[in-house]
Amino acid sequence: MNDRSRRFAVYAARSGAVFKKELFSYSLQPAAYLAAAVMTAACAVRFFISGQFFTMGIGTGDLQLFFTAIPYVSILTVPVFTAGQWEADAAIFEASLPVSDLQLACAKWAAALCACLVALLPGAAVPASVSVFTETDAARLVTGYAGITCFTAAACAAGVFFSASVLSKTAAFLCTALALALSNAAHLLPLSVPLPHWLTEACNYVSFAWHFDAFGKGIVDTRDLAFYAVVSTGFLFAAAAVRSARKRGRAS
Repeated sequence: MNDRSRRFAVYAARSGAVFKKELFSYSLQPAAYLAAAVMTAACAVRFFISGQFFTMGIGTGDLQLFFTAIPYVSILTVPVFTAGQWEADAAIFEASLPVSDLQLACAKWAAALCACLVALLPGAAVPASVSVFTETDAARLVTGYAGITCFTAAACAAGVFFSASVLSKTAAFLCTALALALSNAAHLLPLSVPLPHWLTEACNYVSFAWHFDAFGKGIVDTRDLAFYAVVSTGFLFAAAAVRSARKRGRAS
């Protein structure tokens, strides 16, 4: 094993300790299980009730209604997994680990992303039950879940940033929820208020939900993938920078 591979293995092991700690903490939080239940129930109601699935001549096996509900439900569920990640008791443990702030941010983000995706698993019962009654588009199912993974990755990165910026768990929850709500609704503003073309494009571009829309229709657009990748990376670097600045402030 060369030096580069050895260093990578050491970094992975150190980050893995934080990752495992975060996942274990989620397993002990009743709020995490409640978030999974709310996610499943909201998506099921959106698809079966709002979509009138069981109404003769109206119901359809189009899963777009199911997938488009997830970004809006995530406004309340994602902050459950990211708020309070940088609390004082966790900081004591993390301070003893020889890891960088960026490694910490990435480990916390990966743990939150995994927890959110696990919370989405019960919702798979919706497309599974739909396939019993009618044919479903397998390609749309795959792209839909791919889009949700990208959306959740960006949302969790935003949550990690706000958790690092605001140490209060309640404040971090509210800031993350507000940011996701504003982002998800940004593309709706031009539909209600006449705006210049450039401002309409800007509202669409910053909307997490707008970038997910194509995935829900079975379309994978590299521009949407790039958006989520850039947003996720930007928030993680910002979280690490905030954490570093806070540590320098305490040291001075």
